[in-house]
Amino acid sequence: MAEEDLARRKATLRLKARAARRAIGPEMREAAAHAIADRVLALPEMRGVRAVLVYGASPEEADPGPLEAALRADGVHIAYPRVAGVQGLALHWVDDQAQLVTGSFGLRQPPETAGCALAEEIDAIIVPGVAFDTRCGRLGYGRGYYDTLLGGSCPTVPSIGIAFDEQIVDEVPCDERDWRLSVVVTPTRTLRPTRHP
Repeated sequence: MAEEDLARRKATLRLKARAARRAIGPEMREAAAHAIADRVLALPEMRGVRAVLVYGASPEEADPGPLEAALRADGVHIAYPRVAGVQGLALHWVDDQAQLVTGSFGLRQPPETAGCALAEEIDAIIVPGVAFDTRCGRLGYGRGYYDTLLGGSCPTVPSIGIAFDEQIVDEVPCDERDWRLSVVVTPTRTLRPTRHP
């Protein structure tokens, strides 16, 4: 019963957070993307990075495009995830966004033929999400791809969620399978997990 209650709470929050995201106008989205990029680039986790995993944003997600452009301008290598069936996410190097194709769930991702990136080569991961809380809890789309990646092959790599302010809630319903991020960045805030003694 507890698992059913958790699933119900997650589904309710997904509907609310996605509606809030969709209500954001194009000009605000563009300004938010640039403000997020500036904040992420100022993070200590980003000092000296040589390779960063970003994602192909859906129309309603926070766009990592300006961040990616700034990283590339600094010589940082960029990788993207590709949904690889039940195995989770495969990582690939992408030299140009023009290489991306429409893949699973309508997401922009690298083709299978793109060069493979190893998890141990990645210095930071930019993570999408539907909702986040002030302690860096994350609610995704329910498929567990990022939780598997972060908790499996990349447990020590800094994970940076990016979001609109409208996606931040007091508490994201979660259990032990849900991965808490290193930091969450919005256009106006930088959030870190509460440290417990």
